[in-house]
Amino acid sequence: MVAAPGCRQEEGAPLPPLRFDRRELGGALGDVGVLVPLALALIALNGLSASAVFLVPGLAYLAAGLYFRVPVPVQPLKATSALALALHLGPEVMGAAGLIMGVILLALGLTGAAGRLASLFPRPLVRGVQLGIGLLLIKAAWGLASGPLFSGQGSPAEGGAPAAGLAVGAAALLALLRLAPGGPLPATVVVLAAGTALGYLLSGGGAGAAATAGPPLRLGLPTRADLATAFVALVIPQLPLTLANAVVATEDAARQYFGVAARRVRARALATSLGLANVLAGLLQGMPVCHGAGGLTAHYRFGARTGGAPVLMGLACLGLAALPADVVTSLLLLIPLPVLGAFLACVGLEHAALVADLRTRRELLIALGTGTVALVTSSMAHGLLAGLILQVGIGRLGERGPGGAPAPADGEEACRAVC
Repeated sequence: MVAAPGCRQEEGAPLPPLRFDRRELGGALGDVGVLVPLALALIALNGLSASAVFLVPGLAYLAAGLYFRVPVPVQPLKATSALALALHLGPEVMGAAGLIMGVILLALGLTGAAGRLASLFPRPLVRGVQLGIGLLLIKAAWGLASGPLFSGQGSPAEGGAPAAGLAVGAAALLALLRLAPGGPLPATVVVLAAGTALGYLLSGGGAGAAATAGPPLRLGLPTRADLATAFVALVIPQLPLTLANAVVATEDAARQYFGVAARRVRARALATSLGLANVLAGLLQGMPVCHGAGGLTAHYRFGARTGGAPVLMGLACLGLAALPADVVTSLLLLIPLPVLGAFLACVGLEHAALVADLRTRRELLIALGTGTVALVTSSMAHGLLAGLILQVGIGRLGERGPGGAPAPADGEEACRAVC
């Protein structure tokens, strides 16, 4: 590798030490707005083992914190989880999906193909994916705040008036925005504790009454039928999004937030990490997982700066995995959904703001087109497709200067071109 003038020299830079202070604790809890609702839904509606659902993220979080040394997140595979919920697919098919995804990602990571694929995503398209994720998080936050107060209640009428949920969500969001991450008690801890206490009072302790024990933790291999169903229904829709968000956009966001400290957060390492985690999820018939740029923003927004936050979150997940399943779901069901929505809104706002570093109208058009289509269709896959079409249509024009000559690259752009 030939370094251009101004490039950061990373090879000899020390990795950041792990910290376990208030800021890291607050940042560790920053992504619960994504993890908790999907985990509860998969346990309650799809019959997944609560132990498996939290064991795999717990181990993956520990590994991510110790290796990457910055707060790389571990999240449910969102498209896979949503499709599994909509199609009422059981643990066997979810396990098959995790196994297939794991093998594909391991192959991409170990061969280095993940890095080559990542190079095909130009910065405006990456920013568009990040913008789309931010807007979808805000949209999901509105859905959680304007619906029932608790998971498992079918309508706002069963869990209180919509105005009550909006008030709870607004108060939680205000607290998350105003409380300093490094205060005596981190904002995430304060909001989660207050929300859980409020949930207990509002429900009379009955919000977790629908909790079930679920199946025990077990190893198993999928059948051919399960593999076929999983590949067609779950893997094909998820794989492009995983490459775009969990690999490319996560690597980019890590560089934006942490600079040289994130030098291990590369496409190859991210794909390999996800491959190993999903193979384990597949064998345990648990919840397939990914890294994600939105989750990284969540940890960063609430104070995390080192791998200490993922380690703390990993230990929390392992603690949940060790508890009886009905106890875990009863505890998590006490958290009002508008409180979780506040986490999503706060992270969505921060994540969408990553688009601000784009410099030209053509770059902004690609990013805004990607994000807008994702928001309107409620599908990041559609947004990514729109962004690719825009990139092909006008991306080359954006790289040309007057008269068709290549525009000069300087500073960080020159560094990015040769490093």
